[in-house]
Amino acid sequence: MDLTTTEDGEVTILTVSGDLVIGEPETTFKKTVTRLLEEGKTNLLVDLQGVGFLDSSGLGALVRALTLAQKEGGQAKLLHAGPQVRKLLQMTKLDSVFEIHEDLEAAVSSF
Repeated sequence: MDLTTTEDGEVTILTVSGDLVIGEPETTFKKTVTRLLEEGKTNLLVDLQGVGFLDSSGLGALVRALTLAQKEGGQAKLLHAGPQVRKLLQMTKLDSVFEIHEDLEAAVSSF
């Protein structure tokens, strides 16, 4: 899994490529989120367009990002959640917890 971060004003965009699953990908994602929050970057937009597979650990990492960002007074939202990711979010009822966007500009301006 590759993880890159870019800034768009007050929003930090985390672009995930590959599978967000238990092990190193999940650990890398969690460490990156923690580091960003420690730097005061509390508005996180997680771009999942390049994610092929998300397991329960990856889903847990997304939920953790959301709760930690909210604790710091920010938000975490999802961008480009593919069919497999959307299905998992619906099955776990997390589609009502996360704000999910398909358009980058609309997502950034929603913060």
